[in-house]
Amino acid sequence: MTLFSTIYSFLEIIGTIAFAVSGTVIGINHRLDIFGILTMSAVTAVGGGIIRDVCLGVIPPSSLKSPDYIIISAIASILTMIIALLTRKRRDSLSILKISQLYNFILVLSDAIGLGIFTVVGINSGIDKGFNHNLFFIVFLGVVTGVGGGMIRDVIANQVPMIFRENIYAVSCIIGGTLYVVLFPYLNHSLNMLLAILIIVTIRLISEKMKINLPRIKK
Repeated sequence: MTLFSTIYSFLEIIGTIAFAVSGTVIGINHRLDIFGILTMSAVTAVGGGIIRDVCLGVIPPSSLKSPDYIIISAIASILTMIIALLTRKRRDSLSILKISQLYNFILVLSDAIGLGIFTVVGINSGIDKGFNHNLFFIVFLGVVTGVGGGMIRDVIANQVPMIFRENIYAVSCIIGGTLYVVLFPYLNHSLNMLLAILIIVTIRLISEKMKINLPRIKK
């Protein structure tokens, strides 16, 4: 296995864990039962990849042919639930506000990390399939891979998906993904990948911190 393959696999695992955590936090916030939380975690972690694979004609999707990433998401979800239970037991020393702020921070950070990693993973999947000269399609694949799981998660949670209402969300994927594709022939592959992920995560976190939103039409 090459160094790049190792880095790539490592990032996929980190992205899966990050999205699994965000799905678990949403599940806890909506008071789902354990099965509901595990389902929310898995859907968030692999949902975008399934949509990407369908777009590429990969049937059945890779995450269903091999359950490795679903298993990883389940383990991450269970650990997150255990931490949540331990936190709740310390409510005498932690205020409800602090717990809420902690959950929100974990959600935003994990979601941003997953967003960055899976955008790049989605673009690489398109490049591997020979679509490297179709900028629109491979960036689209990256965005879908990045936001797809979160969209399904939010729909299950009966809320408008973040992509349509929260700060600079999909736009960060478009910016980072486009830059990744443009620099692909010129930069070291691993460096380019890490740079794109960093840009997407940074834009997402800054937009959340500064409450920067795209313009809305008021009725």
